Formats: sequence, structure tokens, C-alpha cells
Amino acid sequence: MNVTEEYMRIDIGNSIDTVASPGISSDTLDSLDDQVAAIHSVIGPKINNNSFGYAALNILSPEELKNLCDFTESFSDFSNVLTIGIGGSALGSATLSTALGLSGHYVLDNVDPSANLTLLNNLDFTDTVINIVSLSGSTIETISNFLVVRNLMNEQNIDWTSQTFVTTSNKGPLYDLSDKYNLPLLPFSEFIPGRFSALSSVSLAPIAILGGSVEEILKGARSGLDSLSESIYSSPAYAYGAITTELFNLGIISNSLMPYSERLETFTEWFAQLWSESLGKEGIGQIPLRAMGATDQHSQLQLYRAGKRNLMVTFIDVVNHQTELTIPASEFGDFDYLSNLDLDTLLRTELQATEASLADVGCPSIRIEIDQVDSFCLGELLHGCMASCIISAELQGINGFDQPAVEWGKQALKDILTGKSSSESSSIQNKNSYWIGK
Repeated sequence: MNVTEEYMRIDIGNSIDTVASPGISSDTLDSLDDQVAAIHSVIGPKINNNSFGYAALNILSPEELKNLCDFTESFSDFSNVLTIGIGGSALGSATLSTALGLSGHYVLDNVDPSANLTLLNNLDFTDTVINIVSLSGSTIETISNFLVVRNLMNEQNIDWTSQTFVTTSNKGPLYDLSDKYNLPLLPFSEFIPGRFSALSSVSLAPIAILGGSVEEILKGARSGLDSLSESIYSSPAYAYGAITTELFNLGIISNSLMPYSERLETFTEWFAQLWSESLGKEGIGQIPLRAMGATDQHSQLQLYRAGKRNLMVTFIDVVNHQTELTIPASEFGDFDYLSNLDLDTLLRTELQATEASLADVGCPSIRIEIDQVDSFCLGELLHGCMASCIISAELQGINGFDQPAVEWGKQALKDILTGKSSSESSSIQNKNSYWIGK
């Protein structure tokens, strides 16, 4: 059952109750359609008015795009961009650069000393733009990594101020840093939470510097925005958000995102944050899992097919992989059927077989289909996922744009490091240990 014939399409047939158990009935689909129509009439104006959170579904205006291109032009002679951020401050640009195959984009989004040292020791800082990204400007991991990078550049007698720009709000330590050293400042919109910033200047700046087609990304996002309608039967994004929500209500507590393209591996990380941080509220929230087709058919499919029936799979099918690699004939007689078969056909057939395997035992699944992994389709896919997440939050009556649990952890970390006493830090420091093992 194809919900629409736009560039991005979804097939919900294997989530319907004639196939899946649990599954969605036709009456439930019609009910969801009515609920989405009512919600769209409310959030549509919020998108247009750039209301907090909903502003993420808006598209950069021609003037904003020009300002971004003018801003990044001064860094266009550099071959590398090092993004220093964490979570939504880094995953959007990392998703885009990885999927588009843009070389020269590096990310420091953790404080693992071994991994960071390996990256930094192999980076040519003389040919690298440093982009420090934090909405608050006070993210501990981001500040820490920046200080390490700045020290390394100073040790190499590189003027770090001449090749560094800051992406932050109009207040905070990073804003003060840009003011002190006269660093170029790219505003981080106060109306867009970090995990929803994948189609904003926050994530698009590194792509522009490295020669990616920002304009095509935004055209794809525009297609996604235009496809939002009052009916799930004509809106792939709303349909996906509504159906995954209803499946959650029926006991499907986990959602395994399984793209059949390794270029979308970082995208699964971005999706996991979007889904977790937006929908994990008030004792509810569907758990996002990350898988990769066809690899994880050999590592996770056993659980999906034969385990407890509380999981769904979201396949992402790429119609055209834009590359050809043919399997030659071999001496293995039992595999004659592989001779002269291209790997693209094999990969898509793997998806079909896995999909059929799950349908055979009633495990619900949804297939998202995109034409190819290019700038346009990525823009539409990212926009569609954000719209799906927003409609899901609305259907469940939760705030999809805050993250109080994350803020709790941030404050506890700061209190412990500074030696201050608070309810957060005390509850951690006073915890009774129960070690087993030497």
C-alpha cells in the first residue's frame, strides 16, 4: 500500500492488521487521518510563524541562503572542516557530509581521549576550518574539545583565530569568545532545538564550505514541506509519525531503523537522537534502534523475527545507488544465479527478502523509499523525519522540543566537576557501589 507517489514514499502494507500482529486496522487509519487533520490545522500556522520548534520545518529564505553562502565564502579555500559539537550540534552536518560523500569533514563529538588524539594527530590544521557549535555556548564537552584543539594549534604556531568560526546563540561563553577574538559568528536560532537543526545554517555551513549543494538540500526540504497536508493518505511524513505512534500504543516499544545504504549510517545516529530526545517523555517513548542492511540480517534478524513481539522495523530503500558493481561468473556452480548480477539488485533483493521474512511472522514494518542518496532526497528525508517526530509528539500530547532529562545530567556533571553539592550530584556521589570482580 503506497501512501503517496511523491519523491519520498512509504509503504505501510506490512503494518496493517491483515499482515502484522499487532497491526493497524483500516478504521484506525481513518481515525488517525482525522486526528492529523486537526493537528495540522494547528501546527501549520506555527510553522509559518516560526514558533519554537516548529520553525525547524521552515526553509531558509533566499536572503538567508545568500547570507549563509556569503558567510562561508571566506573559508572556501580550506580543504577540511572540523566541527566541534555534540548531539544535534554535530549530527546534522555529519549526516549530510557522510551521505553526500564529502571528504574533509571531521567531527569531535565525544571526549574519548584515544579517539580524539588519533583524529587530531592526523589532521592538517593549516588547511582546516574550526567550527565550534553549541546553542547554549556552555556545553562542557564542546568547550573541552575546543580548548584542546586551540592548544594544539598554538603549539604549531597556527593563528587559530583566522580560521575559526562560532555557531551559538547571542549569549554565553562561546558568544563572549567570538566577541573577544573577533571570530565570525553564525547565529544558532533560538527557535530551533539542536536535534532539529539539520536543515538550518547550523548544519549547512560545513556543507557549503566543502562544496556541497546546499541549494539542492533546501529544494528537497521544500518538497517535504509542500507534501505536508491534512491527510495521512497524501503525506508520507505524517503517515509515518502517526502509524509508528499507534503501533507504540499497541505495544511496539522499539523501532529499528534499517537503511540499505551505508551512506546513511550516520543518519541512523541522527534519527536515534531525534526520536529519543523528542519522544522519551512522561514514561512513554518508542526506543530507536540502529541497524544496517544487509549486514544486520546476519546479526539482528533472528531477534526481529523470533523474539518478543514488541518491535517494528523501518526499512529505507534506495531505488538507485548510482553506482554499478557486477558479480562476475565463478567456478561455484551452485551460485550460477549470481553471475552478472549487479550488487545494487542484490542489495534491494536482500531488503525484499527480509521484509517478507518479517511479514511471514507478523512483525510490523514500514518501508521508506527514496530515489537516491543525493542532496535533494536527503533534504526531503531529513525534513520528513522531523515532521514525523513532531506529529508523533502532538498525537501523544507531549512536548517534543524540550529535554529535561538531558539538562539534569548536564547539571549533575557540572556539579560533580566543580565540587558543588546539589540534589543531582549528591544522588550520584552518595550511591552505594556493589562491585563484582577484581
